[in-house]
Amino acid sequence: MTQVLASKNSFHKYNYFLKTIANKLFQTDSIREVYEIEETIALKEKIKTIKSNELNDSIIYAKRIQEGMMLKEKHLFRLFSESFILFKPKDIVSGDFYWFTKMENKTIIAVVDCTGHGIPGAFMSVLGINLLNQIIIEEKNTDVSYILQRLDHKLKKAFDYSNDLIDEDKRPFDGMDISLCCIDYDTKFLTYAGALRPLYHISKNDFTSLEGSHYPIGGMNLESIRRYESQSMNFKKGDRLYLCSDGYADQFGGPNDKKFMTKKFKSTLLKTAKLSMQTQQLELERMFHEWKGNVEQTDDVLVLGVEL
Repeated sequence: MTQVLASKNSFHKYNYFLKTIANKLFQTDSIREVYEIEETIALKEKIKTIKSNELNDSIIYAKRIQEGMMLKEKHLFRLFSESFILFKPKDIVSGDFYWFTKMENKTIIAVVDCTGHGIPGAFMSVLGINLLNQIIIEEKNTDVSYILQRLDHKLKKAFDYSNDLIDEDKRPFDGMDISLCCIDYDTKFLTYAGALRPLYHISKNDFTSLEGSHYPIGGMNLESIRRYESQSMNFKKGDRLYLCSDGYADQFGGPNDKKFMTKKFKSTLLKTAKLSMQTQQLELERMFHEWKGNVEQTDDVLVLGVEL
């Protein structure tokens, strides 16, 4: 009897020993499995961070290229001692851009709002800058109406070439809205043509809004014939011109989270027009941030102002 009990006790001890070993082995495998999962997750996160940093670095480099293609504000100061450029991209790079040059006695200024913002808009802006360089500087054109006709033609041609490889229902209809002005100091006349973007002119307390054509440059061509008509007016020393994209007026904010609106923007320009151009820029920036508050920026913002 004593031997049977001893034998049973030995069996139980041996069985307990086997279970303990099995549990430890099982626990080790579980720990190893958890560790491997954690390592995989950490590796994926590391790769994701590296790719994100590489993309961010590429976008920052693209910003340098875009900014390098646009003349600096100091060059505008050489043409207009009283002037400003309020430029606030929604993302790192922008779909809005400005362009200006001087040809003999004439100065040409443009503000352009490309389809989209961010990287797609930035690509469009680089294309737009190149086309304006070709049409105005290389071809020596100062007729603003003709410049827009050529710009529309060249942009469509560029996209038609690439669209040959794309299904018709998937083709992009990207375009540009533009305000273009030529200032002739000999005749004291300025000539304007636009595509969905106006030119604002302030002379003392008189506010004039010159409206452009009601279709863009490029984009969907729903019209059989597009004509970008020009408008001319004389100017006096001290008059001010403003060219802008729609980003400022379209910004949501305020007490009821609504758009700033074009009417309010015009009123703001007129109200601050007695300030120096640099002070007016600061005031426009202050009012924009005050209106926007904590709301996300809606679109790229570009306002260019010059005193003649």
